[in-house]
Order: sequence, then structure tokens, then C-alpha cells
Amino acid sequence: MSSTRVDSWIWAIRLTKTRSAAGAACRGGHVRVNGVTAKPAQHVAVGDRVEVRLNGRDRIVEVTKLLSKRVSAQLAGECYIDHSPPPPSREIIASQPRRDRGAGRPTKRERRELDRFRSGPALLAFTAVIAILISGCSSNSGDDSPTTRNTPVAPGAAGAGPFFGACGNVTTEEVNRITGFGNLALVVNNPSACEWSSGPSPTGPVASFNWYRGSPIGRERATEQLSRDSTEDIDINGHKGFIASDAGICEIGIQFDADFFEWSVSAGVTRSTTTATPTPDSDAVCNAARELSTMSIERAQ
Repeated sequence: MSSTRVDSWIWAIRLTKTRSAAGAACRGGHVRVNGVTAKPAQHVAVGDRVEVRLNGRDRIVEVTKLLSKRVSAQLAGECYIDHSPPPPSREIIASQPRRDRGAGRPTKRERRELDRFRSGPALLAFTAVIAILISGCSSNSGDDSPTTRNTPVAPGAAGAGPFFGACGNVTTEEVNRITGFGNLALVVNNPSACEWSSGPSPTGPVASFNWYRGSPIGRERATEQLSRDSTEDIDINGHKGFIASDAGICEIGIQFDADFFEWSVSAGVTRSTTTATPTPDSDAVCNAARELSTMSIERAQ
């Protein structure tokens, strides 16, 4: 056996509990082979480097032996070399917003109720009650120091930010010119996401625009901080956000009240039977992502 499917292999070496979970990780874009996002059916060979993002942590392993069936933990450890970084600190983990275990993502109904609560009379009544309680506690304590209020304030109502238009108001011609890829075609186009790709190959260059309405940018930033080599705060034309980069890929998120958008540019990797073409410098793709983000901001309505 000279190669095997990547979803079978990461399940066989016990990185995921089930094979279906391994396939879902691939389809969700959480598995990369030699730096390129992998589909479930992509094959791996001895010497390949496989990265799997699980529960907010990256596992990076080098293939030393091929498997297609699950084995014991002891045997599994003989089939790869572990290059994974140490687990993230408690401070980084604590910075990720979380829902109760088993609650899943908020439903549309729950999000509408949250929006009404954030902007309606219920929030005003709740704030008034808290203020009365704090005032009462302060007057009875004998402490004349000012009361510090730690109640978090919502950044704004969902959809309160500007309207970015189709694909962030950026055309396919402009994406090709700015990225320098030259052969990208629009393959995904809906009100909240657009993606340009060079074809069906998982190793080709990709650019994408995503518009998140009513989603916390802090969660996205914390995820990128756990998975990218570099994550920093940025400011574009007075609008704050983050920039996260890795070898050949760069992502920029910009916040507007309770909304944010994200531009992602990936140069991809061109592989032959013996060698892989080095990915372009991260500065080049980050400059492209920054210019695309600037255009979306300037053209927002």
C-alpha cells in the first residue's frame, strides 16, 4: 500500500474517535496535508505532513506508516512523528466564548430573541434592576468609593453594521489582479459568502469573502490565534480587527458593531511526484488580503 485516504488514516491513528468525525473535519476545512486543505478522499503517503484542528488545538503529525484500519494507541504511535505545538495556555482557552455543553449553535429563533433582548425594553428593565441592586449594596457597605460596573455591553444589534454588497463589492477581475493568481473563478456566491478558486484541485490558490452578521469577532480571532503562526490586531481606515497568517495563507477580520467580515487569501501548493513548489511569502498574500479588505470598507454602504 503506497497511499491511503487521509480521513481513514487520521481515524486509524486515533486522532479522531470515529471515521465520520474524521470526514467531517476534512469537509469543514480542519485538515491540511502538506499545508493545503484536504478533502476526505485525498490520499497521503509516507513523509507527508498532516495537520488536524481538533477542539481548538492543532495536531501536526508526519506520516511514517500507512494504515486504513484503526489500531491500538500503542501501535498508532508508531505510525507517525508528532510535531504538535504544546497545548494553549489557560488564558487563551478562557478567551474563547462558549455555550453550554450540548447546546449547539443558537437557532434562528434564539438569535431573534437575543436581538430583541439587546435592543428592547427587557434590556432597559434588566439594566435598571442591576443599577438599583448595585446602588443598594454600595449604600449599605459604608464604602464611599465609586462603584465599578462589570456588566458586559453588547457591541450592537445584529445587522447594524454597513451593507457590503455582493462579494464585498469586489469583482472577480479585481480579485485576480490584486492576488496575482490570475486564473480564479467565482465558485460560491451567496448573500454571506463568496469564494474564488482556480479549479477542483485542493492544492490550488483560493480567495474568499465572508460576512458574519450578529457573530462575535472575538470567537473567530481566538480560533485563528490557536491555528495560525501569527495573529495581530490591526486598524484599517479607523476600523479595528485582526490579521492572522501562516505559510501561504492570510486572513483579515474587520468588526462593525455586532457584525464583521473576513477576507481570506491562500496561495495553495503545487505538488509534483517528487517535490512541492514553495508557497509564496506570507507578506504577499497578506498585502492582497489587506487591499481587498480596504476596498470592501471603502465601498460599503
